[in-house]
Amino acid sequence: MYSRLMTVCLALLSVSAVSIVAQSAAATAPAATSGANVSITSDNDVPGKMHSFLELDGPWRFQVGDDARWADPGFDDSAWPGATLSRPLTEQGFDTYTGYGWYRLRLQARQLAQFNNLPGNAALDLLVTGNSIGQFAVYVNGVESGHTLGMTDQPAMYQSPPLIVHLGQPAADGTIVLAIRSWAGPRASIQRGLIDKVELGARDDIADKLTAATDRRWDEHLIAGVAVSFLFLGVAALGFTLYMAQRQHAEYLWLAFLCLSVTFMGANETAYGLMLLPFSIFFVFNLWGGRIFMAATLEFILRFTGSEYRRVVRIFQIGVLLLPILALLHLDQTFEYLSVTAEVAFSILVSVLLFRAWRRGRPDAGVMLVPFFLAATADSLDTVRDYAVEKHWIAEQYAFHAFHLGPLAFPISIVSYSVFLSSLLAVILYRFIHVSQEEQRSSAEIEAARSVQAMLIPTQLPSNHNFMLESAYLPANGVGGDFFQVLPLKDDSMLIVVGDVSGKGLQAAMNASTLVGALRNELSHDPATVLNRLNNVLLGAEAAPGAPISQKAASFATCVCARVYPDGQMTVANAGHVHPYRDGREMDLAADLPLGVIPNIQYEQATFQLEVGDRLIFLSDGVVEASNAQGELFGFERTQQVSNESARYIAQTAKRFGQTDDITVVSMYFAARTAHRRLVEQQQV
Repeated sequence: MYSRLMTVCLALLSVSAVSIVAQSAAATAPAATSGANVSITSDNDVPGKMHSFLELDGPWRFQVGDDARWADPGFDDSAWPGATLSRPLTEQGFDTYTGYGWYRLRLQARQLAQFNNLPGNAALDLLVTGNSIGQFAVYVNGVESGHTLGMTDQPAMYQSPPLIVHLGQPAADGTIVLAIRSWAGPRASIQRGLIDKVELGARDDIADKLTAATDRRWDEHLIAGVAVSFLFLGVAALGFTLYMAQRQHAEYLWLAFLCLSVTFMGANETAYGLMLLPFSIFFVFNLWGGRIFMAATLEFILRFTGSEYRRVVRIFQIGVLLLPILALLHLDQTFEYLSVTAEVAFSILVSVLLFRAWRRGRPDAGVMLVPFFLAATADSLDTVRDYAVEKHWIAEQYAFHAFHLGPLAFPISIVSYSVFLSSLLAVILYRFIHVSQEEQRSSAEIEAARSVQAMLIPTQLPSNHNFMLESAYLPANGVGGDFFQVLPLKDDSMLIVVGDVSGKGLQAAMNASTLVGALRNELSHDPATVLNRLNNVLLGAEAAPGAPISQKAASFATCVCARVYPDGQMTVANAGHVHPYRDGREMDLAADLPLGVIPNIQYEQATFQLEVGDRLIFLSDGVVEASNAQGELFGFERTQQVSNESARYIAQTAKRFGQTDDITVVSMYFAARTAHRRLVEQQQV
């Protein structure tokens, strides 16, 4: 780095000392001879060593077209117009062209004599610098002395680095005729010319210049892009990692795709800059890469903000993904116009989605809004400016602008991507930390709900010689709102309560625990009275002693309560719950409102007489509402068909069909000796 800066400084100091020599050489040169400047610089590190460079700026003879005879040193090019390399051809009276163009220049003996004093009569080389896509072949006295990678029988556009050409020996008259055959593909509209600079000097000095030019090319065109590509690749890996940790947040996955698209574009540009890809492949990859970036970014923003403009986003995504087809069909004017329009529309659409999310109370969207708006605006202005330069609406000097950090150049696109990346990192890390905290809080609630659930779902049922009881409980999501209780009473009767609280998670479990607490402390065991009390408790009108109090009117619950005596008498009341089944038949009960709807409701109760061997099935709506992949419900008909089976069989059958809610089944087989003895006595009478 230091040596390169020293070389530049020494070159600048020597310009004034040699300008007179350069002007003299220009004045004595014939019309077809370069009026170039000669710069001689000394190397302080090596005393006595001199560096001599002749910049062959022109005028060169220039002609559009291609003819092998134009490489012949004896060809008469006097009819060709003159052109200097330092100015665009369009400013010198030439029309924009495509394809081939030839440059010719005759070096006189007196110009070459300026290098006779170099130590050891060092050999001379040319350093030819083309533009980014131009291919060229250099002929010295009619012999091809070097060409770029794509200048073959089937030419192809590659990135063109500076090329060293050995000058060789002068002709018999002491002159050297240089001819440069240049070419660019049909997609290139050539305005400036394909040769930027030609320098003549000692072989070692030209090699140093090539090294400096290569370093400068890396500094100005490659290093920043490679660095940003690796940063986006790292963020893509982070996005995949976050998605694996939180699968329910698809925005992390689309963040990874977004960053991968930027990484792909950076890799494409780097491969093209290192001449690993021809322009034709680079062009196609670049077309799709930019549009995939837009589509992935919009999908990320859509998932991130939860916007309702899904259809608008989908239409835009389809449009930008189809846009490159216009370029492949050579509809270049239409493609360029729509590309500029799409890029501006993309920036506006993303900004609107973020702004609306911020207005809806999403502060993380506001954090991303300002950096993205600034980056998108800068990038869009860059695109519009390049388009205006191409259409000659503004001067060519405004076509490219970069920020510099020492020798490194950062184009506006790189700066825009970096700003956008910074906002992405800040917001995504904030989102991930926030979601992680919420998940930890949710996990704590679930653990608390599970402890409550242990009270709601008995592990052992009080079966005896009168009643044989069995239960099955299959929660849909770890913690549910179903509950049931089987309470043996002093007169050997059984009180069975099965219910389902609306809602999910901890709140539903807490509301269910409120009802269970009230039930266990209820002095009356009359089913209608029990339901009336539970209704008031759920509404918050009364508090169950020793039970947690849920939020008032927070939910409602369906519930069925039945009391079965040892002699087979059964009283039952129902608050909007699924009716129980007796020996495979649905019991006919009054349809009362669920608990928690209106206060002080009087529930009806019915009385039945069970026979020895009867089986009662109490279940929740998770059985009836089970649905398969086609959306078909398990339904009441299938429920009735299995209602005379065991509780476990019914629950497993509904689960296999397609569980969507908590499934609770309580089965009671009536086998009371008292009922059998009374039945015998009635038969004897």
